[in-house]
Amino acid sequence: MTEQETNDLLRLLRVELTAVHQQFFHMLALRQWERGDLLDRIAAIDTIDFKNTMQIIDLLVSRQVEVALPSHEFLPGTDIKSIVVSELQMEKRVASVIDDLDVSDKDGKILVDRAAAPRKDYRDWLESKVDGQEQVASPHVTSDGMATYIAELVALVEQSMLRAFMLWHSGQKVSADNAWRLSGAAMLYGTALVKRAAHDSWLPTPSTCPEVLMTYDAQDAFLSDMALTRRCAELGRKVAAEADNEEMRRTCLRISEDCDLILSMKAEGEFPATFGRSPVFESFSTTREKHLH
Repeated sequence: MTEQETNDLLRLLRVELTAVHQQFFHMLALRQWERGDLLDRIAAIDTIDFKNTMQIIDLLVSRQVEVALPSHEFLPGTDIKSIVVSELQMEKRVASVIDDLDVSDKDGKILVDRAAAPRKDYRDWLESKVDGQEQVASPHVTSDGMATYIAELVALVEQSMLRAFMLWHSGQKVSADNAWRLSGAAMLYGTALVKRAAHDSWLPTPSTCPEVLMTYDAQDAFLSDMALTRRCAELGRKVAAEADNEEMRRTCLRISEDCDLILSMKAEGEFPATFGRSPVFESFSTTREKHLH
């Protein structure tokens, strides 16, 4: 694979992973609002995109590429119509990147083709839905603290996920499991915040999500994850202090307490989180097998 092809796959990874984050926000809201008709269709494209991002990362890491994901942003909708519009805008963004790629490497081309395959049908479906949805203006504006908090949690999801792939390929399976658990914990924390907001009929808009860099030095990578976890713990307490909703305040504090537990762990020690621990994220090998085959 040439350097240009590698860069093209990194571009595809960035835009497809960004789309996954936005899809996830929307899926959580639509489930809360009992809109299964829209939820099922967005979940279908999310499954394809998430699996493809996992496969891109695995291919790049298996070839010793140090994956670097630039800063990015996405704009979730706040009601049914704006969710559909937001998805459509993201689809145009993904299609624009795919159209500009030039990957001839056999394995890389398979991944580009898989990313491209469902796009037109999904875009056509979104266009058919735009005019039929009611728009309800949300009076809620995401605070700067919450916007930054969500963005940092997204970065933690991505950074620790990349580290799980790196550790697995280098034979450090125990540490890979812990990195995957941390990625899952960050995802569960974000889920709790978005669901809490959706319960009150709004969705938080993240600020620009910071760049994510992967390093093959396991200790440096672990320390970087812990630094980001510490940042999330601090932001959680700050957002809790500013929250005008008691349930949101309690959720933020619970996340911060869980992050504090994680900060006490060793790279190959027991993963101590309670709120952010799920059987779904216990084994990276199992997850990798599921999404790569």
